[in-house]
Amino acid sequence: MKHKLNKKAVRIIILLSVIFLMFNVINSKQSKEVGVRDYMPNKPMVKIFDGGFEGAGSVEIIDKIKGEFYQKKTLDTATMGVAVYRVNKDGYRLVYREGETNELKDDYINEKSNNNLILLRSPIKKGISWINDDKSTYKILSVDEKIELMGKEIEAVKLRYRKAGNEYYVYFARGLGIVEIESEMGSSKLIEVNYDVEDYLSKLKKKEKTN
Repeated sequence: MKHKLNKKAVRIIILLSVIFLMFNVINSKQSKEVGVRDYMPNKPMVKIFDGGFEGAGSVEIIDKIKGEFYQKKTLDTATMGVAVYRVNKDGYRLVYREGETNELKDDYINEKSNNNLILLRSPIKKGISWINDDKSTYKILSVDEKIELMGKEIEAVKLRYRKAGNEYYVYFARGLGIVEIESEMGSSKLIEVNYDVEDYLSKLKKKEKTN
């Protein structure tokens, strides 16, 4: 009788061990799942890009992050622009855009929305695709694309974006957002990140005054 009980006890222990192992495997997989927010700027920063229009480079200033919203100011050769994005569990969405402006205001986050374009969608998985109201199409081609960035090899999300016969490849990196855009016309790639946003904006305003 005792022998039978011991066998039963051993079976129960084995069964519990298997259940415990499966539970850990499931939890491990879940912990590796990432959301769109992981691939957005995680704090205010100045992103400096090479390439772009006429190869002159560009600067993106992420100067405000409020809850689900963050604000980006772009300086490209002689033009300035502003965009506001909303980031939540569903995706990364452009909600406000001012293409060209002569003067930059401090805060655009509370401006009335004039856009509704999904630029990166959850879940972040290879093969996920979507179409926006402006007929632009997007598809996630890779979630672990290896690219060289500022002297290091990193893994990025690679996205294909098509609109009006043009095709672009967009790369997102954790904590930084978009780090590279490729097209037939050329490419633009992040080459420097500066986290002292206030100092950069202060110098920019002084430069505007002198001009």
